[in-house]
Amino acid sequence: MRIVDADGHVIEPEAMFKELPQEFYPRRPIAVYLPTDTERGDFNGCWLVDGKTYPSIGGRGRIIFFIPEDERSKKMDVRQQSQTLADVEARLADLDRFHIDIQVLFPTMFLASMAEDVKLEGALFQAYNTYVGRACAKSNGRLRWVALVPFRDPEAAVQEMRRVKELGAVGIFTMGMVWDRTLADPAFLPIYEQAAALDLPVCVHLGWASPAVTNLFSDGHAFFVSATIPVIWGFTYTMAAGLLARFPKLRLGFMESGAEWVPYVTHQLRRRANPISIIRGEARRPIGGGGFDPRYYQDPEELFRSGRAFVNCEGDEDIGYLLKHLGEDALMCSSDFPHGDASAEENYVTHWRERSDIPERVKEKVLGENAARFFGI
Repeated sequence: MRIVDADGHVIEPEAMFKELPQEFYPRRPIAVYLPTDTERGDFNGCWLVDGKTYPSIGGRGRIIFFIPEDERSKKMDVRQQSQTLADVEARLADLDRFHIDIQVLFPTMFLASMAEDVKLEGALFQAYNTYVGRACAKSNGRLRWVALVPFRDPEAAVQEMRRVKELGAVGIFTMGMVWDRTLADPAFLPIYEQAAALDLPVCVHLGWASPAVTNLFSDGHAFFVSATIPVIWGFTYTMAAGLLARFPKLRLGFMESGAEWVPYVTHQLRRRANPISIIRGEARRPIGGGGFDPRYYQDPEELFRSGRAFVNCEGDEDIGYLLKHLGEDALMCSSDFPHGDASAEENYVTHWRERSDIPERVKEKVLGENAARFFGI
């Protein structure tokens, strides 16, 4: 059985940005460290980008993620060089510890929308793609990566997608919104068209996608309501717009947000999409048909069962319930390594192998086969 970790992470080092073009180099992200006796405690690092700090130091707009050399990162049972990919062999040794054959990498700092200047954002994304692409090229195929592209500049995004395909990317990254725009924005259609043509699946990942939404929250629920919930918005808009029918070779994946919400949201979409719904034996008009493209809309369950849509599930979810509603070919799982937040399941391979409530053929699919099909590896 080949184990494919569908969602690992890179903790970006400052060295990632040393090759920025001269016009952007003075605006490169700078790592700043606070004393550990502030309210942030061991999460005492932040990036300074265009005069703002990410994660924010305090108040509204609560964001939590690691940066290299902060106290939280130093206390992890993972070498700094593995976290940042400065030492690819160190990361591969960590994969061996957790019985992982292949790991697909996602960003950390770019789980927040931070560069308002679209051109600066594009330059930072290029720097990320170049750094991670080079590191993965040293891994003999064991490290794969999902590229960042500037959705707000579709022409530049298309060009970057062509470049990263040559570098070895196996997907493109987005969060559930693009700043203040939904994933169904017509301006993004050229990006989806190019993704389909290049066989690069679109990965809708957890993250603080919309600064306007992020700035609403300052308490302990902020991670869920401002980083996780936008994935559900991304699902709602991409499905209602019929992106997968519009682009028959496109694949969509929904990452690091669990999966039990998918049947619920699918049910809500059905209630609005169908001309007549039958509830309690009575004919009933839909709640509202706005937002659907009738030329392309398909029932999401059909898309999951046909290998067009995928979702990353978590080990403590009701897998039987998910299999009933989504089938056994749509579910993936992951470690979230080296992050240590609520999504982390570093020993997930062992836990899945020990389960007696799941058939072996399903374990093989969830632990590797489905992710291999999704990412084309």
